[in-house]
Amino acid sequence: MLGKLMKYEWKATWKLLLPANLVLVVMTLIAWWMTNMVEYSSAGFQMVDFMEVMVILTYVLSMFAVYIGTAIFLIYRFYTSTYGDQGYLLHTLPVDTHHIILAKVLISASWLLINSVMMVGSILFLFTAREDAFFTMMEGAMNVVELMSGEEITVFTLVMTLVAYVFSLFARVLKVSACISLGQLSSNHKLLMSFAWYVGAYIVECVCQGIYFMIRLAFQRHASYVDYFSYYDTQWETTLLAGIVSCVVFYVLTWYVMSRKLNLD
Repeated sequence: MLGKLMKYEWKATWKLLLPANLVLVVMTLIAWWMTNMVEYSSAGFQMVDFMEVMVILTYVLSMFAVYIGTAIFLIYRFYTSTYGDQGYLLHTLPVDTHHIILAKVLISASWLLINSVMMVGSILFLFTAREDAFFTMMEGAMNVVELMSGEEITVFTLVMTLVAYVFSLFARVLKVSACISLGQLSSNHKLLMSFAWYVGAYIVECVCQGIYFMIRLAFQRHASYVDYFSYYDTQWETTLLAGIVSCVVFYVLTWYVMSRKLNLD
């Protein structure tokens, strides 16, 4: 049943989100083409310089528009299909609540992950227009990461960093689903209460992070310059642990409201 729900959810989202990602691909190709025309500007083609600036600006704005638009659409999709008019049909199906939550969270996180991969791949592809700039950027990025983490970057570190990112992505999706679900407990202004729950969850997370950093800093009696940067949570272990804890907490809250306190009025 989980597979059928995921298939249905994918069909309901790809018609809008796939073209949005294709727009990003087209803008990347156009921006890459413009960066290769810079050589003509030395011959007095000032219009080429102007067009390059405009294309790059449009390219950057399109990346933000696609990512933010995807997030807004997925939030809207979760609300309308779970607690809106479509929710009446969804919750009458002989489907386990866990399957409903997992299907929506997995598809939403998958689209956000696709967006992230597309954006990173787009930037890397764009920098291949100037090979020297690409390698300089990559070397500089690796040096900064090594400086802030205080450890050498290895394949294992990169893999675990990606794993930690995936868990943090699931945590963000589940936080939104939990806040929307908690907002349904209110008899009036459910959307406003959902937003209030989100702000409250954000504040609680900030407080917990602050307490963690204070405890961590207290153990660094002889903090050096590198240790000071590591204070800002650059290690994958902390990100992974926080992501797992957040996933469990927000998943339980979503499941509890959806299975025990469902209110579609």
